[in-house]
This record gives sequence, C-alpha cells and structure tokens, in this order.
Amino acid sequence: MFAAVYLPNFALQAALRHEPELWTRSVALVDPARATPVVCDMTGAARACGVMEGQTPTQALARCRDLTVRHRSPEREAAATDALLQCAFGFSPYVEATAPGLCTLDLRGLAVLSGATGAQRLAWAERWRAALAACGLRGQVGLAVTPNLAGHAARWSEGVTLIEDGRAFLATLPIAALQPSTDVATIFDKWGLRTVGELLALGQQAVVERLGLEALALFAAASATSMRPLRLARPVEEFKEAFEFEQPVETVEPLLFILRRFVDQLCPRLELLNLAAAALQLRLRLESGQRLEWALRVPQPTAQADVLFRMLHTHLETVRTSAPITAVALEASPGPRQSRQLGLFEAVLRDPPRFRETLARLAALLGADRVGTPVFEDSHRPDAFRLVPPDFENAPEVSPSALGGPPAAWPVRRLRPAVSAAVEVEAGDSCGRPMAIHCSIARGKLRVALGPWRASGQWWDAGAWQREEWDVETVDGHVLRLNRSPEGWSVEAIVD
Repeated sequence: MFAAVYLPNFALQAALRHEPELWTRSVALVDPARATPVVCDMTGAARACGVMEGQTPTQALARCRDLTVRHRSPEREAAATDALLQCAFGFSPYVEATAPGLCTLDLRGLAVLSGATGAQRLAWAERWRAALAACGLRGQVGLAVTPNLAGHAARWSEGVTLIEDGRAFLATLPIAALQPSTDVATIFDKWGLRTVGELLALGQQAVVERLGLEALALFAAASATSMRPLRLARPVEEFKEAFEFEQPVETVEPLLFILRRFVDQLCPRLELLNLAAAALQLRLRLESGQRLEWALRVPQPTAQADVLFRMLHTHLETVRTSAPITAVALEASPGPRQSRQLGLFEAVLRDPPRFRETLARLAALLGADRVGTPVFEDSHRPDAFRLVPPDFENAPEVSPSALGGPPAAWPVRRLRPAVSAAVEVEAGDSCGRPMAIHCSIARGKLRVALGPWRASGQWWDAGAWQREEWDVETVDGHVLRLNRSPEGWSVEAIVD
C-alpha cells in the first residue's frame, strides 16, 4: 500500500502560508524571475474576477481593482517543501519527493495500518492532512496499491481518496493526468480521447506504433499494476521560516503577529520528528540594508509554541532598530527531548522556561549584570563577585564536610552598603590607630582597636583598589569592623 499527498497550487500555498486570511480574497501570484513578470497562479476569488495566467500585473489589476499581488519566492517554496517532507516522515520512514508539492510514502511495515480496514486507513490519512494543516499546508491524500495510482488519486481527487479498484478509477481519470506532451495532447484531442480508459481501450501496441516511445511511457503511467521503486529522501533537520513585509514595519505588533505564526508552524514539525527546539535564531533585515541577528538559548528544549513565543516577545521588548524592518526569519535548532531521572530528595524547577522568562524580564529592567547567581571572583577584595546566569543542571554538589564543623572566622553581619563614619586617630601613631568613632551605629571612644590589616590589588588596571581593616570595640560594647580607603572611613560589618 502506498500513500501520496499533493499540495494544489503549490507556489501559491508557499507564498500564502503565513497569510492564510488571503485565501478568501483576490490574490494573484506573479513570478518576478521571468523576463516579463506575469501572473502564474491566483485564488478562486481572483479567477472569478477574470484574472488569468499569463496576464501582466497591470492587466490583472485592470480586471480586479481589489487584487492583491504577491511574488513567487523560491525560499518560501523550499521551506514549504521541507515542511511537507518532515510532516510525511512523521508518518512513514519511506518518503519520496516525487515532484514539487507532491510526495509519496511506502506504508509497508507500519503497525498502525497492519490489517486496517478501509475506514481506518481513511482516518489515518485524515490525521496526516490535519498535521499538514498545522504546518500551514492544504493537502490532498490518495491511497492505492501502487505509487502511480496513489499519485493520481491525490492529484485528481479532493480530500482523502482510497482506491480499491484501480481499473475503475483509471477509466474515468482525465487523460491530462498522464501529462502528455503538447503535440501528443493535440493528437489525443483530435482522436476524441478524454479519459485514460478510452486510451487503454485502443491497446498499447497500436498506440505505440503510431506515437512512438512517449506512448509507452504514458501506458506505464496509466497501469493499475506496475510498480516502480521510490527514490527515497530524508528530510533535512532544518526548521526555518521567513517572511518579507510588503511595507516596512516600525512597530513590534506586526512583527510579533508573524513570529506567532512561525512558532505555531515550527512546533508541529518538531513534534512529528520527536524533537524539540534547543535554541532560536532570530534575524531581521532593515530598510537600510542592515541585518540584525540574535541567538536565544531555550532553557529546556521544548516544542510548546507558547513558551517559544514568550521568549521572542520578551526579547523584542528591549530591541530598538535604527530603521524600519523589511524581512524577518526564524530558525529553530533542534535537540532531543530531555528526560531526567530525579533523586528521591532532589527538587527541580516546576517551570524552567517561565523562570528564564522572569530572569530575562528582570535583566531588561535592571541590567544583565544585576541578575543571576553570585560567584566569587579570584581576588582578595572583600565582596568581589559577579553574577552569572543560573545553571541548575550543572550545580556543584555540596560535600557533607561543608555542612558542619566550627566556623572558620568570627560571624559578622555585613552592612551593604557600608556606613560612612567619622573616626579620630591617635596623634603621632604611625599606623593611624583609631581612638573614637561617630556614626549612625555607634558613638564614643574605642576600648580596643586591632589592626591594621592592609590589602590591595589590580594595581595594573583601572580597577585598582586598596584598603585597611580594623576590628574595634567601643566602650558601649559594640564590636565593629572598620575600613579605611582613599575615600575615607566606613563601618563594613558588625561582629557578633
């Protein structure tokens, strides 16, 4: 058993994948690659208004004032082909890219169709059509015992068609389905042949004697029993979508509108191959010719459209461009779905993507250098640390010895920021020993002053620092840690 899916008006479908609302309007597709751009396809509404293939855009607009013109795009057709093959590969491992907008599947070995009835095969084909619709494609599916019959059923029937009697189907099939050359089609028209059944009734030998080898190929295409090997193809693991705006956009709303359709079409393609998006590459082309690109890492690979769209929305809230946007492209880097066996007492984030989204929003409000996990720097400067994005997957393990035992130093309560203080020093003392203090925490003479402990570093760059620490006790019993720097005295901590 074989199955074929056909995308009618393939070039037009590829052009309107991200604008499905245009299918109900008058739209003409123009091929700009020709020397004289002419209409190559159109919607039903445009055809009803008198628009035809071969007309120039001006002639088409004269027939239909409300006509919308779209240009044929090889990039969009390539993306539609990738989506078609990826969708087909999710239903069978044997896929042939038969023609643009047409692919054939060998259904051998599929457990889901083993011993299936005709109704069950039709239900399976309907699920395939639904998967194509989720990718923005309108397909017709044919099921038959040979690849050619399945292809004919997909091309010349609507919806889903199961061919059980191949000869009866071919008897009523238009002879144009065999795609004869122009000269041979003219001869068939003069002979009065309209269907494949009428051609078969003439006999293969008689027709070949009169028309030559082309007639032999036509009879092979019209056979209800002949088999041919499929030229198997493997879909590329590239998940890209692109769109060019008819008019440059200056606000984020039209951009988000298109990006939402991108993720809604990319996620079903990933799910069919049991993949997830591990990263997103967002590209913008500006009217000035400048190209902007960002790589967004997905915290946990996912194929949920809402999660990916929130990431893009959060990022674009902080983006400012120097010129209007003319084109946008989005690529999802695939990765396997993550499954992890947790320990008995191990806890994880309930929603890692939402946590990352919250961090991104905080970073946009406060600055990227003020959000994250503090990590000590390789320096003797007190409170020398930096903030790095949290990595829960590679968090260091805490050894049991680090959980107990006596503290290595006196417990202190650090003051952030440090409290400035006025300090009197002993006259004639070379070290400048403090004798009294006046600040918002303590006032009066000092009973004990231990120090100084001096430190400095980074004298070789602009971040040079030096400090002098003292541990002092006031007559009232307050134990403080003082710091003297070029900026003056301050209380850095209260010693318990």
